[in-house]
Amino acid sequence: MKRFLLFVFINFFIVSTVFAQEKSNVEVVIPKAEEVKTQKTKELIYFPVPFIPVLKDLEYQAEKSALLRTGKILTGMLVFRGNYKPNSLIEFYKVQMKNHGWEEIGAFSSKVTFIAYKRPEGTAFISISQGWYYTELRIVVILNQLEE
Repeated sequence: MKRFLLFVFINFFIVSTVFAQEKSNVEVVIPKAEEVKTQKTKELIYFPVPFIPVLKDLEYQAEKSALLRTGKILTGMLVFRGNYKPNSLIEFYKVQMKNHGWEEIGAFSSKVTFIAYKRPEGTAFISISQGWYYTELRIVVILNQLEE
């Protein structure tokens, strides 16, 4: 398990270092909701970043979140809070990420559940933890080849 975490963080560091050497403009992006195509889920979820759904009643934590866009690369972390049981959010992401083309590549659980996903455009990490009065969701994303 420690090797997996070390592997993930080393890869994140290497990718960040490689992309930091590019001479592109860096733009801070504020997530905007996108319309969901099916009427059935329109009231439940939105997409602050491509391919990753978020339940609308989760509260966005702007002071803990940041997204950076460098050319066709989008990376950063989004943090949300809500009144959900951690197991409910875990099941939601296991189903929804698969439905949106993500492949689960690893997971572990202790006080925090951490699930890693990949798809051709990049990687995403979902972290879910229980607080005293809320459950916290963290989405770390590294996507490339996105249309500008």
